[in-house]
Amino acid sequence: MKKYILPALLALSMMSFQSCQSNQSRIDDLKDLVEEIQDNGKDYSAEQWEEASAKFDELLEKINSYDDLSQEELEEVAKLQGQYAATVFKNSGKAIMEEMEKAGSALGGFVKGFSEGLDETEDEPEE
Repeated sequence: MKKYILPALLALSMMSFQSCQSNQSRIDDLKDLVEEIQDNGKDYSAEQWEEASAKFDELLEKINSYDDLSQEELEEVAKLQGQYAATVFKNSGKAIMEEMEKAGSALGGFVKGFSEGLDETEDEPEE
């Protein structure tokens, strides 16, 4: 009887480990995408940002379709969403400005006026 307990415990522990591994791998694709964007996003064009955003939305939709996510997984997904948003905000400005410059001189004039307006308000003394 004792000789069957050890193999049974070993089998249970292996199944448990595989279950944890497969659950974590459901988030790994999202994590890999966020890391890729953090590493290379500063050089992305507007088109690349659109592709990255579509891929991010696709992965997030897939993850949200799972009803058995643990609290830890949910927290990890929320953290990745925050990291993605911060990276997009930080790095996509260059691509947006390039697109605005391509749009024409009227829009370029707006941007120039907006920038000058910001500079003027910084010089005003506080009351």
